Amino acid sequence: MSAGRIKATSVWILAFLSFLAGLNVFNAVMLLTLRGGDFIVDFYINGLALGSVGVMVYFLVSTITTFVLLGSTFFFIFQGLPADPDVLQRLARLEEGLTLNANMLENTQMGFFRRLEENEKASDEGFKKMGMNLEEARKETNDAFAKQNKALQDVQKESKENAELVKKHATEVVNVRKRVQKIEKALSPAKGKVTSKSKLEAVKGVKPRLAQELRNMGITTIGQFLTMDPTVIAEKTMELPENVTNLQAKAQLLMVPGIDANDAELLVKVGITSRRELSHQDPVQLCRSLVGIANTYVGQGKFTESQVPTIDDVWSWIKLAQP
Repeated sequence: MSAGRIKATSVWILAFLSFLAGLNVFNAVMLLTLRGGDFIVDFYINGLALGSVGVMVYFLVSTITTFVLLGSTFFFIFQGLPADPDVLQRLARLEEGLTLNANMLENTQMGFFRRLEENEKASDEGFKKMGMNLEEARKETNDAFAKQNKALQDVQKESKENAELVKKHATEVVNVRKRVQKIEKALSPAKGKVTSKSKLEAVKGVKPRLAQELRNMGITTIGQFLTMDPTVIAEKTMELPENVTNLQAKAQLLMVPGIDANDAELLVKVGITSRRELSHQDPVQLCRSLVGIANTYVGQGKFTESQVPTIDDVWSWIKLAQP
């Protein structure tokens, strides 16, 4: 094989390897952008694990390899050619362009790390501020409990005539604890008893026969049940339209955090049939209506005293029902 053919073959091989190395640089840049600098890249050949490296190391190695292969390619291309001034000038411009690209890559890398550090700093400051706020709230709550306990201890040292006052303070402590628990519960991510993907049987009142007929209609989830016209459901299942409307109302109300099956039944009884209607109610008026019906159920043995909603419960429902 002649020297010219060997040189041409070497140039093609080096050019192809330079192209593959460039693809690796592009792949590394995409991984840095989408996955971040902490992502680990695994290398396999025919199912055999060769090792794992960080995506930043992968990027740097690919970039250096690309420049080395490109340099080797141009070296073979221009090896043995006369020192033409035009060729030398083009090579100088090429080297200048490669240097500029290397500087751009370095600046891009520095900017990426700078933004990453700024984001981490902002996140740390946010978490630190949140932790300080929670610590202050916890301290205030503990101070309130300490003051209440001290007041109770002082009252207990007095005569028996102050027993009623002690009980009153004890009740206040319990109420404060309950309110704190409700506030903590309200601050934590809340979910309703059902979601749009829940099964039909999750709604109290959807009997097995009705659930099977709904499934025959292609309705398998609460979300599908709510979006279907109640008149169509009533016609195909032989249910009363009023019953279907009430079941849809209960299902929608059960999506509001804090509302259980008994609460939803009470709300439907007073005429609340949707989350939107609940969000526009007056807490005091609504609580009066609910307590009246609930007390009747308690007298009938359907409810217990603990299942009667309080004004705090109703206030929480209205707030959580708002968009």
